[in-house]
Amino acid sequence: MRNNVIMLATSLILLIILAIAAFNWLKDDPSDSRVILDHTHKTYIAPSCFEESEPTNFIEESTLGEAEELGYPPHSSCTEEALGVQ
Repeated sequence: MRNNVIMLATSLILLIILAIAAFNWLKDDPSDSRVILDHTHKTYIAPSCFEESEPTNFIEESTLGEAEELGYPPHSSCTEEALGVQ
C-alpha cells in the first residue's frame, strides 16, 4: 500500500512538471503577432486598432518581429496595449 502511494505521488509530480514544460513550450512568440505596417508614418498598427488609426494607403500586413527589425514604433497607445509592448 505504501509503495502505491509513493508511486502515485511521484507520477503526480512528474505530470505537473510535464504540464508546466508543455505550457511554456506552447506559448506564442510575440514577434509572430500580426500587425499592419504604415510605411508613410513608419509605424505599426495592431489589427484591433486599425479603424481608429487613420492609416495611409502605403500599408502592408506583417509581423511584430519585422516591424521591430525596421525600427518602427507602435502607432498609438491602442497598439501598445493590444500587443502588450512599451
